[in-house]
Amino acid sequence: MQAIAYACLVVLLFSGFVLVSRAGLSTALTLPDMAALRFGIGGLLLLPIALKHGLSGLRPAQALALSILGGLGFALFAYAGFALAPAVHGAVLLHGTLSLTTAILLWVVTNRLPQGRQTTGLVVIGLGIVAMAWDGFGHASWRLLLGDACLLAASLCWSGYGLYVKQLDLPATRAASIVAVVSALAFLPIYAVLRGKMLFRASLQDLLVQGLFQGVLIGAVSIFVYTRAVSLLGAARVALFTAAVPGLTAIAGYVFLGEAPSLFVALGVTLVTAGLLGSLRRVP
Repeated sequence: MQAIAYACLVVLLFSGFVLVSRAGLSTALTLPDMAALRFGIGGLLLLPIALKHGLSGLRPAQALALSILGGLGFALFAYAGFALAPAVHGAVLLHGTLSLTTAILLWVVTNRLPQGRQTTGLVVIGLGIVAMAWDGFGHASWRLLLGDACLLAASLCWSGYGLYVKQLDLPATRAASIVAVVSALAFLPIYAVLRGKMLFRASLQDLLVQGLFQGVLIGAVSIFVYTRAVSLLGAARVALFTAAVPGLTAIAGYVFLGEAPSLFVALGVTLVTAGLLGSLRRVP
């Protein structure tokens, strides 16, 4: 029950991440501003844990790799994708493909192929991605295609984080603190010298909403929740719980952001969700 509760919370946080990030990037805030809120607040909140436990026995290269996969790489690719593509694309190509990207990485690292119903499910997920890509080609939009590519890169980063943190066998709080603090130390000095920062020009409401969600819920809480879920269920099983994210985000994106999905987008959501549900019971 505890494992399922963590996995369900992952689904809610993933859906909220897509919607709130997409909404934030439609305000005065830019991609670097969003990343600064995420890494700055998240790193500050988890700094006491990092100071107490340090790198928890990891080599600096391991800590950096973990932070790139679960922090810098994931977040920057995701924000770029949200800025260029609709929310429903973010839900499908970022979170809906986690089981596919996790399976690909497992095959690359362990040479272990999925079997039985899981293989069929992954093929259906692949067809859903093709449908989403076709939507981009149909609209002849390089921005949409580039956004989709960034979202897939973010999915690969997050899948890599799930597998790597499982391999390192780190406690969830320590893994979250390493990712948040190292990401903050790496990104904030760069952000400080960037031009065109809007962080101090945005409205107080936008700063409060994005600061709370990006910095607290995503920058700190989500890393802990996901790591804890992976430690209880494994990265492959947790990835399959994201079956609910595409449909949930598509509905919420239409209601709150006014982003009505096209026919191919709706088909992509349906195929990805069906593929995830079809393979849910067959993950080793």
